Amino acid sequence: MYEFKNVLDVTYGAYVVNGTYGGINKSNGSSAKAPVSNQVVGVVRGPLASNIEDVRQRVRDAINAVSTVQILTDAIETITEKLIKMLGLAKNAISPDYSQEQVEEMQTQFQNLAKEINQTVNSTEYKFNKPFAGSGKTISIPIGNGSKIDIFARDFRFDAQDINIETDPQNALSAVNEAITNIDEYKTCFDGQAARLGDITAAIESEFQDAMGMDMKDFQPELAVPMAEYAASLISQDKQTSLNTQANLTPDEILKLLKDSN
Repeated sequence: MYEFKNVLDVTYGAYVVNGTYGGINKSNGSSAKAPVSNQVVGVVRGPLASNIEDVRQRVRDAINAVSTVQILTDAIETITEKLIKMLGLAKNAISPDYSQEQVEEMQTQFQNLAKEINQTVNSTEYKFNKPFAGSGKTISIPIGNGSKIDIFARDFRFDAQDINIETDPQNALSAVNEAITNIDEYKTCFDGQAARLGDITAAIESEFQDAMGMDMKDFQPELAVPMAEYAASLISQDKQTSLNTQANLTPDEILKLLKDSN
């Protein structure tokens, strides 16, 4: 999901650059004659500008939603992993294959894992709301165009204060199994919301491409080098071409092209 932002940013930049080069190449059938810079800028800032900005806002909303869901996903996975370890410790404590000292060490590990779960719960938040800490509230995350996804709050704290796998391993097993069932049930609903977000981000990406009038296949990484080499050759041939091209490039892009021309 994190690649969503990168894809759109690179695509937007590639469109502007491609528009510039395309205009140069097609100007009266000669690659040496550059168009007026406003011809390309106008494409981006003209009638499409409002629509593109609307789409870009939806992109920003989607990126924020993806980031938030990823944070919550990481927390859920961390809690689940520690509960599974605690379950293993409780099961081992019942086995006669372990000494008293080993079981005591298991109890220490059990308690430490419970503390780590509670630390994760208390450090996971969205706009000062801690959805997994008992007092948390449902999170409504906007995903553009008035839509949203709702992440329901659920208490994942683990109270291990009165649990001792050394003296009562069955009680520990029961408590851990209950916690695992709780988080497994929650994950079913949560995964559904995450899947819905994935569908929405895919739709927004497609909408972005349509708004920009481009095909993502035109911007594969293997085309980057030939594009840069072509631009560098134009810059070295014609100063006016260089000025017109730079009018539509960011400083970083200009520096890269100038370096390639040397």
